[in-house]
This record gives sequence, C-alpha cells and structure tokens, in this order.
Amino acid sequence: MKSIGLFSNPTQPGMGVAVDQLAQRIHQRGIGVLIADNLRQICTSDSNWFCPVDQLPTRADIIVAMGGDGTLLRAADVVYPHSTPILGVNLGRLGFLSGAEPRELDDGLDRLLCDDYTVEERIALHAQTRTQKAFALNEVVIERSVKARLVQVVMLVEGRPVSSFYGNGLILATPTGSTGYSLSSGGPIVHPNLSVLIATPICPHSLSQRPMVMPGDQSVTVKVIAEQSDEIMLSTDGRTVCSLSAEEPVTVQRASEPVRFINMQGLTFYDLLQRKLDWSLDRRDE
Repeated sequence: MKSIGLFSNPTQPGMGVAVDQLAQRIHQRGIGVLIADNLRQICTSDSNWFCPVDQLPTRADIIVAMGGDGTLLRAADVVYPHSTPILGVNLGRLGFLSGAEPRELDDGLDRLLCDDYTVEERIALHAQTRTQKAFALNEVVIERSVKARLVQVVMLVEGRPVSSFYGNGLILATPTGSTGYSLSSGGPIVHPNLSVLIATPICPHSLSQRPMVMPGDQSVTVKVIAEQSDEIMLSTDGRTVCSLSAEEPVTVQRASEPVRFINMQGLTFYDLLQRKLDWSLDRRDE
C-alpha cells in the first residue's frame, strides 16, 4: 500500500485535529498521505499532503472517511465509479456503514499494511431525469415538497405500470439503504449482499399499498402528478437534486459498478443489527 486518502466533513467540530492526528499516524508508518483539499482550512498538516477531492479515488489505494454515515455517503459519491475501497471511521452517532471505531485506528492501520481486512461490495443506484443524473448509495426519493398536498405517484417497472397511489412520495432504496429512510417508512430490512431494489411508499393514503422488493437488474420509472411544478422534489442520500415538473419521469436503475467498503471489525450484518438497532437487548428482566 503506497498511499491513503483522508476524507471528512470540514464543518464537523474537532475534525481538523482528528484528521491531523490520523495523517501523522499514517505518515509514521511510511505510507503516503492524501488529504481532501476541502479540509485545508481546518488542518495544520503538511501542505504537500492535500489533494483535490476528485483526484482521491485515482491517487489513493484506499480512502478513510472520518465521520458519520452521511460522510460515508458523500465519500461513496466521490469515489464512484472507481473501485477504490472506503474505510469508514465512526465519529457520528449510529455509524451503520462504518468499518472501524476511532479506538481501533492504530491496530487498523497495521492490519491495512498486512492486507488483513475484508472488502464488501454494495450496489448503488443512478437516477435519471430529463436533464439531471444523480448517484445514490442508500436511496432515491421522489416526494412532495413541504407545502404540497397529497400527490399521485405512478410506478412502472421495465416500462409496465405496477402501482398508482396518493401519498407523500416513493423511496427507491438499495439493501444498504434499507436500514435508513425506507425502514422508518415501513420498508423491510434487506441483507446488503443481495442485489435488489426496494420500493417503499411514503405515507400512502391506501391500506393496500405495501413495500415491494424487485430484482436489482430491473429499471423503475416514477411519475408524480401534482397541481404545481414546484411541489415535487428529487433527492438522493438526503441531498436535494432538483425539483420536478408535473409527470416528469424519473428512471432509477442499478449503477454499473458497486461501492466497496472495508470491514476491519469482522462483524456480520446480523451483528450490526444487534449492535446498532438494539436487537440484542432483552429488557424484560430490568
């Protein structure tokens, strides 16, 4: 391993110190350091270590994303479509996507040098409108704006009509995103090794509308019918992409390349469910 890239959110308190400390640990092991240049103002590391963000995936052997799940989602967007693996270091609250905790960094760096880790591949999504194309690791969301009334959502799979309902919108999630917004809207938890697409209605005004799991190689088109063009929003992984005109189609399909995450902890997906969602807790004896 010749170099490690460091990526984070510069607005997070104390992040400059954390990045500088990790950069020094990497440098002391004889590995090259590449720090995303949007961190320059909060870091005191050697100026020669900074690198344009869009060059990190091609110049670094791996990228360490320091922060919460939101930071890892941004890192995945930066890395795609390159195969550079991402190691998430959890400095946030839940850390569902993280592969290491801060206390594990020293041992983790040594293990990286020895190739003592596993790499997990996760499918991602592309959303296409008439004028925009967006990437998502967790989910693509088409929903009404804050001021809008109920909207009509029409979903087609491989060009064939599947459902039409009134509600707040529709979530199209990956298995990785199944524990996020989709879960809070009543969607299923899906193992991230599966290549499937999850369609979860948002507050449907119908007792018959339920989440649906589809093969990952199928294309889904969504149209939303609303009274005004500014009532519909398209977002990916929590970021607004654009507003949609009435009945403007959004086509969502699996991205051509997976995103690769490093797992230093050796935890299975079921271990994560127990730790992060408190499934292992039995409070009956408390």
